[in-house]
Amino acid sequence: MADAVLGFFVTMKMKRYFCVFLVSLAAGCKLPDKGLIDSETPPFLSQASASPSLIDVTNIASQPTDPVDTTILFSAVVNDAGSSTVVTFTLLDPSANVLVSGNLNSNGSGKFSSTIHFHILKEDVGIYTVQLQAVNDPEAQSNIVAQTIIVKNTNHAPVVSNLAMPDTVALPTPGDTAFVKVTIAAADSDGQTDIVSVTLTSQKPNGSSAGVFYLYDDGSQNVNTQFGAPFTSGDAVANDGIYTIVIPLTTVSDPLPTYRIFSFKATDRTGAFSNVISRQITIIR
Repeated sequence: MADAVLGFFVTMKMKRYFCVFLVSLAAGCKLPDKGLIDSETPPFLSQASASPSLIDVTNIASQPTDPVDTTILFSAVVNDAGSSTVVTFTLLDPSANVLVSGNLNSNGSGKFSSTIHFHILKEDVGIYTVQLQAVNDPEAQSNIVAQTIIVKNTNHAPVVSNLAMPDTVALPTPGDTAFVKVTIAAADSDGQTDIVSVTLTSQKPNGSSAGVFYLYDDGSQNVNTQFGAPFTSGDAVANDGIYTIVIPLTTVSDPLPTYRIFSFKATDRTGAFSNVISRQITIIR
């Protein structure tokens, strides 16, 4: 009887230990629920380029605010590229503002490229940056490769010098005309044909404008009507870099003696201005 009772208790104790062992084993083998494990290999962007990497806008447009429209070829080579690999690009201006972004086209074998439309103004010179990155999925992103695109303008502004004009002019008698001849030299290191105009701005003593007039280097071959009647420029030799104007003077509105301030400048075909030379001319009776 004692042996039976003892066997019963031993059996029960072994069952209890066995149950504890099963519970512990189950608890120890339970994996945390973290969803599916992503085994995607991140891609590696081994090559990237932007062509052209230098854009000279000197001869592309005339005025600083004229548009410059061209194209840039972005290319990339991706190691470990898969069927879902995408190469993204972001083009930034010199102030780090995003100009355009998107995806490159896949050419197969891990090669990607696209031709991007590039639209700026001629005055928007500086260093632009394109950032390229390969992505398999949001968790598998490659390194970022940056390439620079330099936009420059090699234009040189014109220079005016050697102004020749009288300091004083006498107002003619009523019905007559006095002619005031003015010459100035204008040069441009990009060539004389880069100069599109040489102008004289006349300013009254009260600061208001008395007009803007053109000087010519045409050998007096052309007739202009900027004074309301047909006149030649009075220029002696065409295309020698000396610009001339002959101003017909008949009367002035303010009491004599008075004066005008003549200011001269040249403008080239990019819209760049030269230095300004100013001189006063006194008008007497």
